Amino acid sequence: MLASFLNVERAGVAHRAANRSQGSLINIATEPGYAELVAAPEILNGLAGLGFCDLRFQSGFLISKPGNSPALFWHQDWWGWSLESSYLARPQQIGVMVYLSRTSVANGCLRVLPGSHLRSHRLHGSITAHDAGLSRVDDERHELYQSVQGEVALPSKPGDVLVIDARILHSAYPNTTDQERMLLTLWYHPFWPELPQSVRAHAADEFDREVTDVTQFRDQTHRCWPPIAVKKIAALVPDRPDGPQVEFNRRPDTSRMEAWRD
Repeated sequence: MLASFLNVERAGVAHRAANRSQGSLINIATEPGYAELVAAPEILNGLAGLGFCDLRFQSGFLISKPGNSPALFWHQDWWGWSLESSYLARPQQIGVMVYLSRTSVANGCLRVLPGSHLRSHRLHGSITAHDAGLSRVDDERHELYQSVQGEVALPSKPGDVLVIDARILHSAYPNTTDQERMLLTLWYHPFWPELPQSVRAHAADEFDREVTDVTQFRDQTHRCWPPIAVKKIAALVPDRPDGPQVEFNRRPDTSRMEAWRD
């Protein structure tokens, strides 16, 4: 926990200004102490209980939303929409959110649109990945910051763990309190041997931070961790296959999705 707070302090003013909507985004590759959490039996056994096996770890982020900050824009986090497998029920990437503080509608808890991982929604047409203007909150009136019919709020307590499909549309309410709201998001790929080669290539490059991200301290990778930390996550390290990455595509082809049902 101390490392988490120290990392938040390292997030510069410019970084926070550029990411007003998300808050601080710090890759956990900067702190080898997170290895224990990435490989925690409680998390891995819980995922196995949900049917997620043959896991590989891609990346993780400490996310801290400052007090008195705007809503997180509606978005989804999947980047392989050019593949036919992205329109099937089985997820190819899951996010594990570990809450470090209590969340509520007042301080910006998560909200989701159930079913939006497989069904088209009008918001899909408004999303342009993680647009810089949306991150800065150039216009708070934009529909991607607003409440949407059918959204479900997911308040949490410290220590709660939430699992999401990377494809689901999600957002967070504004933090109207004067306190930081903190969580860790860990990204895993289940069914690793069965994933398309191009997805595995991209995930492995993400693990090694070869793919551009919006976080800081990009010179630090998980492979730079002390041997004892690397050993803890060894079974979860994604092996990179030969061949190119999947075409990076954050926008789904809604014609290939089910119709939205209110």
